[in-house]
Amino acid sequence: MTDIVSQTVDVLDCYEGRDAAITFTLYLCCLISGFYSRKTKLHRSLQRIFHRLEDCRVVLRLYDDLTILRDLFTYELRPGERNWIVRLLKCLHYLAWLGYYPSEHIAWLGEMKMIDVNHKLWDFYTNCFWSAALLTSALWNAYVVLQYMVQQSYSVQRKEEEKKSFVPWTAARNAMLATVRDGTEFMVAVNYLPRGYLWASTLTYIQVGLLGTSSAFLRLFALFQFHHEH
Repeated sequence: MTDIVSQTVDVLDCYEGRDAAITFTLYLCCLISGFYSRKTKLHRSLQRIFHRLEDCRVVLRLYDDLTILRDLFTYELRPGERNWIVRLLKCLHYLAWLGYYPSEHIAWLGEMKMIDVNHKLWDFYTNCFWSAALLTSALWNAYVVLQYMVQQSYSVQRKEEEKKSFVPWTAARNAMLATVRDGTEFMVAVNYLPRGYLWASTLTYIQVGLLGTSSAFLRLFALFQFHHEH
């Protein structure tokens, strides 16, 4: 019991853990609200909590630009990645995030009447970058899983020859979780786009809540696993 409490504190003590917990809570509110009529007081209250927590996440992301720049130049652009497909998708992924954060800041400042811009247009740009970042992440992780599955059919000699580029089980497992996590969140991101883009504006509260809580749960699961192993 003490270990569980200690791990929970460790997870919530980091930025990623708090963001994942807030995300899980807001989508859980959205999910529960879907089971009640829109005219009921409980539905309206849960939707207010959902929107307030969304606003909370926007404020928390105000200074994430520097973190993304650091990750791009420190981790993702180093010459260690051998597979050009994964390298390309990772690069596009981080470029999408680099577009996402400034767009969200401009949309937020426009909504607060701090600058004279069409905040709905910048919300559209933000959701486009969000969708692109999630899609590229899901694709590169799915490709890693595919690599692992293909490598299982290699002969012992070939496995030895390609030992440096071999995908270990732990990396494949993490990639599988990331594929599902970002794939489900991608479905939510597309839903926030204007009607006419794929399935935009067609998902119900229950569907959005279910997809969002699933994605957030996988984020929390990965963080708990990380803190348990370290």
